[in-house]
Amino acid sequence: MNNQPQLLTPTTPYPTIFQQYIRQKTENYVDRSLISTTINNFLQNHNHGYFTLIGSPGSGKSAILANYTIQNPQTVYYTAEVEGKNRADEFLITLCTQLIQKIDHQNPTLPDNVTEGSWYLSLLLQKISDNLTAEEKLIVVVDGCDNLDRQSQPRDSNIFYLPRYLPKQVYFLLARRPFLRAKSGLLIETPAETLNLEQFPEQNQADARAYIQHYLAIPEVGANIKSWVAENYQSEAEFCRELVAESGNNFMYLSRVLGGIPPNPPLEGGDRKWRDIPSGLEEYYQGLWQKMVGDGLSEIELGVLRVLVEQEEVSVEAIAESIDTDEYDVEEVLETWLEFLHWQEIGGEICYSLYHWSFRNFLRVCL
Repeated sequence: MNNQPQLLTPTTPYPTIFQQYIRQKTENYVDRSLISTTINNFLQNHNHGYFTLIGSPGSGKSAILANYTIQNPQTVYYTAEVEGKNRADEFLITLCTQLIQKIDHQNPTLPDNVTEGSWYLSLLLQKISDNLTAEEKLIVVVDGCDNLDRQSQPRDSNIFYLPRYLPKQVYFLLARRPFLRAKSGLLIETPAETLNLEQFPEQNQADARAYIQHYLAIPEVGANIKSWVAENYQSEAEFCRELVAESGNNFMYLSRVLGGIPPNPPLEGGDRKWRDIPSGLEEYYQGLWQKMVGDGLSEIELGVLRVLVEQEEVSVEAIAESIDTDEYDVEEVLETWLEFLHWQEIGGEICYSLYHWSFRNFLRVCL
């Protein structure tokens, strides 16, 4: 980023499991300038606040925040994307431990009731804020907010007990999948801004092209891919153009396709499309499927899902007519699955589709 804010020092090491996750997410990372500039502008234009990055599964949110953390190692970092880290009590213990280490650099001792709400987290944030110079900032990165186990805290509390108020020069950078504003799980009274990746398709396409070109330039893997591309495409430009279109700006899909070239077994009949789900995505999709199913699908949910699997860009009215049910019931189901959907206005109606065609193919097999 340009004009980087001066962050609170000294650097605090993150838990090992977070370090591993950050390395994994930033492998072959390519800067997405629109996002980094927007984050930096928020930090420069406000003296505290919440910035939320919103995007569908695989859109690159985790990689963006992991890269930000590498570029700014004095930040405090937490991700609920790794196993066992999706509980509010685990969040408070881990985050407060990092904050205490910034204050006195000693092995932290936490109060017994540290997990009983945001009181101790807010106390630490205020203590750090009081000792910042005019140029310093404390930035806390929280990835995977949508993974929170809501049973781990009271329903009327902010997700992960995030503070309602923030002291000066304290910022939270959050990442989460799409959600209804009325069901954000956050009640805050502090400057806040969101950036929804879906609202910038042209920039996302440019970022996807840059990612492919960067991957092709990696010495240890690029040569093999280029050789395969030369045998199946008229040019690298054609390959890049087709893969960007097929990816739908989904960077997880891109990384799995590129990591699986040359395909094994070879593509059938000269068809260059990756009709099958790329290696490594099935397990990820299985997790999404389990989250959609929960304790089981109702008859209406099953009907809505079948329509979404077989059709793209379908309206609430069309879904309701197809399964012979009330539009209100359909809307309730779609709201529950909002994080897995794309929607746009077509002919004056809001139309929905599953967020990626390969996920739709996966669900077709599940059903």
